[in-house]
Amino acid sequence: MVKLIYSPQWFYGKDVIIDIVSICVLLLIAFFSINYYRIKKNRNYLYFALSFIILASSFLIKILMNINIYYKIIETKQLGIITVVYQSVKSSGGLFYTSFALYWFLTTLGFYILYSTYQKQSMQSFFLGTYLLFISTYFAYPDYRAFYLTSLVILILITINHSRKYIKKRHFTTKLAALSFGIMAMSQIFFILVDAANRFYVIGEVIQLIGYISLLITFIMVLKHGRKEDEDRHNW
Repeated sequence: MVKLIYSPQWFYGKDVIIDIVSICVLLLIAFFSINYYRIKKNRNYLYFALSFIILASSFLIKILMNINIYYKIIETKQLGIITVVYQSVKSSGGLFYTSFALYWFLTTLGFYILYSTYQKQSMQSFFLGTYLLFISTYFAYPDYRAFYLTSLVILILITINHSRKYIKKRHFTTKLAALSFGIMAMSQIFFILVDAANRFYVIGEVIQLIGYISLLITFIMVLKHGRKEDEDRHNW
């Protein structure tokens, strides 16, 4: 059975607000990426924009699902919340479960496009990786731990890539990018632990938002300094 509610009761709705802020941050990064592509004609910025738009779309799906669930909780009040909500969602057919799986797939796909931008590979390899993500989502679903573990692995690989660049070039923006992705990777660990205590969901949400905001700051710094130092274009 799909785990329907990750959040502690006092956090209902607050996670939706955090996710809305995350969407705004991701769309800002995508907007800056597209604008900078028009100036520099570097295709990497188009891929950045695509990955962040996909991530924003996945958050939108998550928000719609959570609003639906929280609304049903308010409706049912204390009348066996989990059971009633589950039956209510189940009665709506496969739409909820399809949306849940789509949220998983789009999130991991967004991270994978980011990784592919940093770690160059052939188009065939990219499509193979995308196919494997789809298959892993299909067969691992509804085990949410597999989803967060996949995201964790991709984010760790991106963090390692930036850490190596920083060791080589010693650019502050590269260091900040590595830190941002490291923070995002850390948030996935707390999401994995949510079965132990749902407060880990709260911690994961907050840490993930911090990671995205740090990434936005990093991106703005790269664009700002990129106009002064041509080399900074490659810090991402």
